[in-house]
Amino acid sequence: MDYQSLVAFSESLHTLAGSNQDLFEREIEQFKRMNGIDQPQQLAQACQTLQDQNRLMNIGIVGRVKAGKSSLLNALIFDGEPILPKAATPMTAALTTITWGEVFQAKVEFYSETDIAAISSKSGQFERRLATRKLECLEELVKRRNAQANGAPLDMAQLTLMADKKALSELQREEGLFAAYDQYQRMKKSGLDAATLHLHSEIRAGNPKELADRLHNYVGANGTYMPFTKTVHVAMPLEALRDICIIDTPGMNDPVQSREERTVELLKTCDVVFIVSPAGQFLNEQDLEVMGRITQKEGIQELILVASQIDTQLYGSEKRARLSDAVEAIRAQLSARAQSTLTDLKLSSPEVGSVFDNLIGSVHRNLLHSSGLCHSLNRRFDSHETWDSNEQVTWENLSTDYPDYFTRDNQALSLSSLDSLANIDAINVMLAQVREKKAEITREKIANLMVRKQKNLEAFKALIINLARNQVVQIKNANVDQLDEQLASLESKRLDLSLELDVSFKYTMTDYRQKLRDDMRKKAAQLLRETQSTVKEAEGSFSETITVDNDGVGSWIARKLWGGGTTEKTVVRAKIISSQVISTINEFMNDIQDELGSKVESSHRGLNEELARTLTPKIREVLEHDANGQMIKLAILSIIQSIPDDDFDLSIPLPDSLKSNGTLKGYEAERFKDAADDFIGSLGNKVKSKISSFINDVERKAPSTISDSFVDEIQRRINVLKDQVDNAAQNIDRLERLARKAEGVTL
Repeated sequence: MDYQSLVAFSESLHTLAGSNQDLFEREIEQFKRMNGIDQPQQLAQACQTLQDQNRLMNIGIVGRVKAGKSSLLNALIFDGEPILPKAATPMTAALTTITWGEVFQAKVEFYSETDIAAISSKSGQFERRLATRKLECLEELVKRRNAQANGAPLDMAQLTLMADKKALSELQREEGLFAAYDQYQRMKKSGLDAATLHLHSEIRAGNPKELADRLHNYVGANGTYMPFTKTVHVAMPLEALRDICIIDTPGMNDPVQSREERTVELLKTCDVVFIVSPAGQFLNEQDLEVMGRITQKEGIQELILVASQIDTQLYGSEKRARLSDAVEAIRAQLSARAQSTLTDLKLSSPEVGSVFDNLIGSVHRNLLHSSGLCHSLNRRFDSHETWDSNEQVTWENLSTDYPDYFTRDNQALSLSSLDSLANIDAINVMLAQVREKKAEITREKIANLMVRKQKNLEAFKALIINLARNQVVQIKNANVDQLDEQLASLESKRLDLSLELDVSFKYTMTDYRQKLRDDMRKKAAQLLRETQSTVKEAEGSFSETITVDNDGVGSWIARKLWGGGTTEKTVVRAKIISSQVISTINEFMNDIQDELGSKVESSHRGLNEELARTLTPKIREVLEHDANGQMIKLAILSIIQSIPDDDFDLSIPLPDSLKSNGTLKGYEAERFKDAADDFIGSLGNKVKSKISSFINDVERKAPSTISDSFVDEIQRRINVLKDQVDNAAQNIDRLERLARKAEGVTL
């Protein structure tokens, strides 16, 4: 089968579905969304790109924000120079393509009017939720202060400021909405006219550094044009970019839908995808979701795992006398986690095919460690003054804990040690191997892509046929009088349906909330235990020789006359790596947000399935002969999908006492340790409280009953069917022609 035949197959089905959109629009759109049904032109473009023998080799870089993607790319392409800026949020993480070009240049694609309208809409949602939460927080504060004030007047201005700050802090964790809000505010403050932005879409420079400086104006956190930047296409005359195109993605959960669609479209063309995941949070649920999606639906066959930021894991339990032993211990731990995690994912999602089999079978070979930061230190070892604060702290930690490998007195040894952590040579070797396998990868990718897309399109065809045939049966078996009777019967059975459905619905929702709360608490407790263990690993001690004055007049005289009268003592003092503790706590915050958010999403999907399973037989029992299986199924699906799902939001700021940097010793270490212990000790209750508040919100927002909505939806569908029965011959003919045409669409 050639790809042109597959595209023609897709075109015929889409044309057929489009010309009958008024019949099954809702059902068809839902199916296309859930099953990765591309538009014909998208499928054709993906296949054409792959078929081009002279095409560039496309390399995808996927990873969540702050996973170390920019540092890795800077190391691979720019020899450690900070050319590509680090994204702070999903909104500032522009989709970037990097290719070879004759000059240093970049072309910038700005958000369209439609994109801006979508961002504005999400910003409005955030503002409305913020306003509501501000009032709630103010009410809570006023109630609490009134209970404490014993009749004294309240400072409402101060309480309002406190409530506003608390509400904003809570809602900032809703990353998608807050990012859109922040972006839209930046758009308004910029004073730029979106209609004239195209005049500033091209950048030229004489070298990479100059290009980076100019790009900062477009993708830097405070750049003039950053609020409107959607995609950046960079071209540079660097040998490292010959014959390749690097696609640096902002992530697969992009707040901007059009940019996410473009990301997915580009990933389809990739020969290999590097999954960049921080060694300290290796392969979390967010990473696995991305891996499952791009392999299952887009046919990516070659995946390489990169455990980034490995330098952060060299302390604590993995610390060894020899640096190489420490790295190997970390790699063994990461390999074991990857093998276990991917095996579990394979069992739960067999549709991903053989990709994970290859990874699981050779995980140690296809797992690379890296530290873009260490590569940067290596390349700028003689320019200490150019190191940023993060680089300085990293060097301090390495030289403190591994003094035999990182010392200014032995530059050659230090450079070699930094190079072993950066591991850029190994990554380049892997890239070279992938380049050599380009033709083989292309053939496999095309074959797998076409098999997957054919399977999805055949299912799409079957859906159209089934929908049409089922509707014909309904029209033939119905008449207007019977439908009127069904409408009346439904109305008369509202109470019976209410007694059966609403009670079951209530119990199912209660069980759902209780299980979700228990699962969230269990996961939070597990993550907290891991965090406490890691923080302990950052603690240590050191010996120090001090001079102590001896007691007595003789000793005093000796100190005055000849410097005697003292004793040297060895004392053990506390030491703690504050950056490691802060990083661990922040990782915990990010992990728990990701893990619990994913738990909520999967639980909501399970709720939908459970409601359909529970309610359907009860509806059939009440309606008896009035029951129409297809109509009931579609109505239940429609009602269940209308139940709102919410995002879990965790917002617990770090106290000022935990904002020290570097390796702390003595009193400072003890004070920091106490503050960290106090904060971590309080996290359990704080997280538990956040979970309880979330579950309460779920309960508050969910409908208390479902029967009326179900009856209304069934009545709507019956009225549609009545209209079709009134013109039965015409509608049956149309539906049968639709089914025959769909059957006639073949490869």
